[in-house]
Amino acid sequence: MVITDDSSQQLIDAVKERTRRIADSLSGLSDDELHQSSALPEWSRLTIACHLRFGAEALCRMTRSALQGLPVAYYPEGREAQRPRSLVPLPGESPQGVVESLTRLSEELNQEWSTLDPDAWGVDVVEPPEKRDLGPVPLRHLPLLRLAEVEVHGTDLGLNLGDWSEIFISTLLPMRLEWLNIRRANHRTFDTELEGSWLLVATDGPTYKVSVNGPNVESQAASPDTQARAVIEATSRDLLALLLGRAFETPPVMMGDIAFGQSFSRAFPGP
Repeated sequence: MVITDDSSQQLIDAVKERTRRIADSLSGLSDDELHQSSALPEWSRLTIACHLRFGAEALCRMTRSALQGLPVAYYPEGREAQRPRSLVPLPGESPQGVVESLTRLSEELNQEWSTLDPDAWGVDVVEPPEKRDLGPVPLRHLPLLRLAEVEVHGTDLGLNLGDWSEIFISTLLPMRLEWLNIRRANHRTFDTELEGSWLLVATDGPTYKVSVNGPNVESQAASPDTQARAVIEATSRDLLALLLGRAFETPPVMMGDIAFGQSFSRAFPGP
């Protein structure tokens, strides 16, 4: 997957627009409505707002550190210690205070990215070896990772913000498929007993063959007639939903070994 200078700006614009809609919608809610459950199990709308707020601050900090040639962690204090605190308001902070700071920090991130020289996007983000969350990525991938957060969690809020954008789907789907080679899940347990291959066919996009042999994974572009133990066919949007552990618009069509096809989410349980 190649993110060009033009697509970087498109991603930044999409992040800005989606974030604006999220902030405007959240700011119109009462405290009780912010505390209501979201579509994400065990998360309220306020939990999502806190999470998005921390993400804006973290990516802005990571951008600045990368440009200075400094190692930087998404969770400087370590994921286990810091992540739970990032999902709740600060001591004494009101729900609306969270929404206001989400708006402010998101704008700081947008300003940081909007002023970058094109050459800066090729700089690598280097995380400390003991605190890796994003993996080795060039700076130009951060807007896509942020867009994933605001697109997916924006839908999780249940505020009728609209479904995922075309640029998000078309850019993230191949990235997530390629990412399976180095990361199966984000700190989630997955089934290492499975062996075989799935052919993931996007009816309006790419085709990939994903193979597993215990803990080993190989994910690569393929043609629709490539042989595999199971075939999973869906729109690009719904294949991305499969990879992200989100609801389908239309359930994928399974062919070949159906039971094995249905085991895909056990091998790759989402981000």
